[in-house]
Amino acid sequence: MAKQQSASPDVAEEFESLAERFAGWVAEHPGLAAGIAAAVLAVAGGYGAWSGWRHSRQESGSDALDAVRVAYLQEMGAPPGSIDVPELANPKAADEIRARYLERFREVADQQRGTVAGTLALFEVADLLDALGRRGEIAAIYAEALTSAPSPELTAFVQRRIAYLHEDAGEWAEAAAAHEAAAVPANPLRFWALADAARCRAEAGQPAQALALYDRLAAEAPDLHLPAHLQAQADDLRAAAGPSPKPPATPGAPAQPDAAANAEPAPSK
Repeated sequence: MAKQQSASPDVAEEFESLAERFAGWVAEHPGLAAGIAAAVLAVAGGYGAWSGWRHSRQESGSDALDAVRVAYLQEMGAPPGSIDVPELANPKAADEIRARYLERFREVADQQRGTVAGTLALFEVADLLDALGRRGEIAAIYAEALTSAPSPELTAFVQRRIAYLHEDAGEWAEAAAAHEAAAVPANPLRFWALADAARCRAEAGQPAQALALYDRLAAEAPDLHLPAHLQAQADDLRAAAGPSPKPPATPGAPAQPDAAANAEPAPSK
C-alpha cells in the first residue's frame, strides 16, 4: 500500500513536467507548433470531407440505380410499386427495351464503380444479358463485380451468382468452389452456401468432400434445418461412408475395458 501511495505523486509530477516541457517547446517554436496544429486540423477536415463525399456518392449512386430500375419496370408494363419484371406480349418489343436498359444499367455501373449501387447495377446487367439470351457474356460481368464489390458481404453475393452460373452449365466442382467462397462470416446466408457447396460436391462425384462439408455444417450450425432432399443426401453419404473409425489408443495408456464384458451379471433367479 505504501508503494502505491508513493507512486501517485511521482506520476502527477511526471505529467506536470511533460506539460511544462511541451509548453516551453511551443513557446520556443510557435511557427512549427502552429503548422502541426494546422496539419492535424487539415487531416481531420480532409477525413470528414472524404467521408461526406463517400456517403453522398453512395446515396447518389443508389438514387441513379433506383431511377433506372423504376423506368425499366414502367416500360415493361409493371404496376406501380412492383419489383417483378413482367413479360410483354410482344417478345421483340421486350428485347428492344431490355437492350436499351442494358446500356443504362451499364452506365450506372461504370459511374458508380466500387460502390454498392455499382455492383447491384452489374447484377441488373447480368440479368438482362440472361433474358436476352447472351449468357456467354455473364461470366465477365461477375468477374468485374468481384473486383469492384465494396464489402465482403457483397463479394459473397457475387460468388453465389457465379456458383449458380456454373450449376446451370453443369460445372459442379466449380459451382461448389464458388459456394464455398461465399461461406464467409460476413455473409448472413453462409450456412446455406455451405449446404449448396456440399450438394454440388456430391453432384461432382466427390462424396468425401461433400460429407466433410455436411459434417462441418452440422458442427457450426446444429440448429439449421436442411430441406428434405439435402438431409437425405447427407444421410446417404454418411451411410455409404460407414461408421467413423475409433481413435487409436494412446501408447502406454491402459486399454479401456469393454462395457458389456464388465457389466455386473444379473442375479440368478
